[in-house]
Amino acid sequence: MEVKNEPRTIRSDIAVAEYLRKLDSSIGEYDAIYINVSKLENSNIRDSHRQELADTFAAFVSKTMARYFWFANEDVIVIYNRRIKDEILSCLVKIRFMFHDDPFIHNSEDLRAIGFVNFYNMVDDKKEFYHLVNKLSHQQNPLKLQTKKTTPFVVNSSPTYTAKQKKPFTPDILARVQKILSVADFSSFIRRQAICAIIGKSTPLRVFEEVYVSIPDLREMLMPDIDLLADPWLFLSLSETLDKRVLETISRHDDGSLIGNFSININVSTILSNEFLAFDESISASMRPSIILELQLVDIFSDIKSFVLAKTFVQARGYKICIDGISVDKLKYLNRTNLNCDLMKIIWHPSFMDVINEDKHFMDYVNKAERAKMILCRIDDPSAIEIGNSLGINLYQGRYVQRLLNSTAPKVSLAKNK
Repeated sequence: MEVKNEPRTIRSDIAVAEYLRKLDSSIGEYDAIYINVSKLENSNIRDSHRQELADTFAAFVSKTMARYFWFANEDVIVIYNRRIKDEILSCLVKIRFMFHDDPFIHNSEDLRAIGFVNFYNMVDDKKEFYHLVNKLSHQQNPLKLQTKKTTPFVVNSSPTYTAKQKKPFTPDILARVQKILSVADFSSFIRRQAICAIIGKSTPLRVFEEVYVSIPDLREMLMPDIDLLADPWLFLSLSETLDKRVLETISRHDDGSLIGNFSININVSTILSNEFLAFDESISASMRPSIILELQLVDIFSDIKSFVLAKTFVQARGYKICIDGISVDKLKYLNRTNLNCDLMKIIWHPSFMDVINEDKHFMDYVNKAERAKMILCRIDDPSAIEIGNSLGINLYQGRYVQRLLNSTAPKVSLAKNK
């Protein structure tokens, strides 16, 4: 099977040989990556995953820097120009995220060591590569494809607003705002921000999106003179109201855009509410593993027992857990294994390197937290990515990353072999 901008039907081994002939004298500039998708459990390979795999490499295919081939047993081969090697490695970060729950790759630091991926040089390894292609082309497992592409929609009620000196936030104001929110249209408050894989000088590759309620915009529209953060307990109550409206919005969103790969910033108490149970019942079982629930560190430690109860429930249902709000100096106190979370968000700050340089054991904390599951967030400058890469962190979020992400990668079509 071949994947490109225009669908066509052709035997995979012939398509690969044809493409290599077209490369001709420039073949020495190319490598190939083999992704052994067939080693994953069949239940973990959804139709949406197949399309997402194709879309992951689509930008490079459209720029004629790579060619993508899908075989009947589900395995994938990408032949690419060596100049985009960092971008290809970024794609692997996204693929790891897609199949994170599969036992074959779960908690594996090196996808090559376990045999999930393998790299080939088109000059030195050409004979071995052709042997692989020939073997894959003669496997007859049927492949069911879904070519419909939809855009992920994600919601988050986490504020990034820093309060100015304004009037105090009182219970009466809270009650009034909650009444307004119960009937308000949330569409004007929704914002999106991508979490991307970036390795070296590669362009950002969108892994999932966090779409959030803009607290500053909400305040400016409903109560411009009120300091929402003046009373943390009242703000917590407001955030719980926002959580429930967000869940309701997602449950009723029926335009086809809610296919997964999104995160919701949510309170522990909301997970334990009837509103979350209603939301959970409205979500298909196949969709849950692609939804990330982001829990604030301060919320977790305010009631550990409730956190453990909520986490155990949602992970059993298939959701992923991300711990948000971790400053670099707090990393030493956390153990991802003990917390049993899937992702961790580390907050970038200009003093980031000062903390690292003062603590000789910092890299031990990074290793213990499993860097492949760490996201460096609130990034406003390029140096943050350079430092993150030096620490082995591959996932990033922030205004600078969003600016780099000019557009979503173009779609490619999947075509079935004869």
